[in-house]
Amino acid sequence: MSTNNLMSKEILKDICPQLKQLRLERGLSLEEVQALAHISHKLLRRVEQNKCLPFSCLRKLLDFYGKKVKISLE
Repeated sequence: MSTNNLMSKEILKDICPQLKQLRLERGLSLEEVQALAHISHKLLRRVEQNKCLPFSCLRKLLDFYGKKVKISLE
């Protein structure tokens, strides 16, 4: 996986816990999200452990949860 497709640790620290919280609030297991959002179980676990978050995975999860992210470039 190329490093330009991964987010910084600072962004991971902010976004990954929120993604896990969305899953828990909906009462979904990792396996359910994996199947419904078409993301590998291993990758989803790594995301929730703040280890990585490829943009393609973020996009799938945001679509799945019906959420959007605003990014400000300063």
